Amino acid sequence: MTSSTNGFYEYLPQGYDPQKSETYPLLIFIHGLGELGNGNSQLNDVLVNGTPKQIKDGIFPASFTVNGQTHKFIVLSPQFISWPNSLQLNNVISYAVSNYKVNINRIYLTGLSMGGGVVWEYCGNNSNYANRITAIVPICGASFPDYWRGRTIASGNIAVWATHNRGDGTAPVSYTDGYVANINASPLPVAPLSNPLAKKTIFNVSGHDAWTATYNLNFKEDGKNVYEWMLQFQKNLTVLPVTGLEFQAAKQNNNALLQWKTFTETNNIGFQIERSIDGVNYDSIGFVAGRGVNGNGAAYIFSDNTPLNGTSYYRLKQRDISGAFTYSSVKSLEFDKAASFTIYPNPVQNTLYIKSSVVVINATIQIFDASGKMIRSMSIAGTGILQVPVNNLSRGFYYANIIGDSFKQNIKFVKN
Repeated sequence: MTSSTNGFYEYLPQGYDPQKSETYPLLIFIHGLGELGNGNSQLNDVLVNGTPKQIKDGIFPASFTVNGQTHKFIVLSPQFISWPNSLQLNNVISYAVSNYKVNINRIYLTGLSMGGGVVWEYCGNNSNYANRITAIVPICGASFPDYWRGRTIASGNIAVWATHNRGDGTAPVSYTDGYVANINASPLPVAPLSNPLAKKTIFNVSGHDAWTATYNLNFKEDGKNVYEWMLQFQKNLTVLPVTGLEFQAAKQNNNALLQWKTFTETNNIGFQIERSIDGVNYDSIGFVAGRGVNGNGAAYIFSDNTPLNGTSYYRLKQRDISGAFTYSSVKSLEFDKAASFTIYPNPVQNTLYIKSSVVVINATIQIFDASGKMIRSMSIAGTGILQVPVNNLSRGFYYANIIGDSFKQNIKFVKN
């Protein structure tokens, strides 16, 4: 699914047909800390609690009737490798929207303990994330109730029903109390909210497990269980700028070949191509303008001719005319390239140019005179052609060491 989750459980409603135009509400369930795993041999751990357990046990209703309308959920239950951040959850949501028949006006999140905290923090991270979500049910959420996260959730017009045990010794009930208070604090956003104020249910019991009671289909407030309560709400979003995004990365000789295609495009400016050495911090390495016309999709290709030595992580940042953006899933490629450097001109007068076969990160060039005395040491970094000023060197013969984490090379040059 993404780099942060190798496996997930998929529940599709009866009658689901990817070739038909019908779309469905999406419910994403986020497990607790104890269910982290590799997405393969440990994937069954996701089934021990909450919605996926109800599906496994055969008690999850095939449909829900709310206010005279019948709804059927798509349910995705990913297993995360480690505690996910907001970007990683956003990648999961983007994956779901790109690969399933999702009604974008009915995207719901629920989670317990760690998962409840992830729900709070995702919706409160920024307005783009908040605007994607219709309603949430965070249960004993393990997240400190930051004031500004609460205000972002309020501004995103997200319906909130949070639950907690009063005697929770793992994640204090003050977390849920604080989030709900911050969301409902004055002043409310200028735009009138169509959803009610955030609400909470505090069970007067001890222990951390508030999820068994919350997900119980017979537990209802105002005649609705948590699933029926979520389905009361929908957003009124316009058509997504891009649907059906499929992103692939492959090695082609010593280059990274990135290819993607879309099913539909509306008001899509284009795609920023981003690369990372650690999968966390990304840099832009190019931009490709959107080419879909009249609502149709398009196919794209981009070649990274100077991939990082080791692992390169790639993602797309899709931008639309409103200024909003979404990220694709992340792809990684492994390169093991021997470093080589070519210098010119030689002899040189003012600037020595070094052509590198690899991306240089935090390397050092040490320049020695003919007697072996080091007269200069400086840091170099970059791709393609690197520049080293030598105009203040005396005329004569020099050699230099270029030293990085995985390479060391000696070069010789003459200064005129």
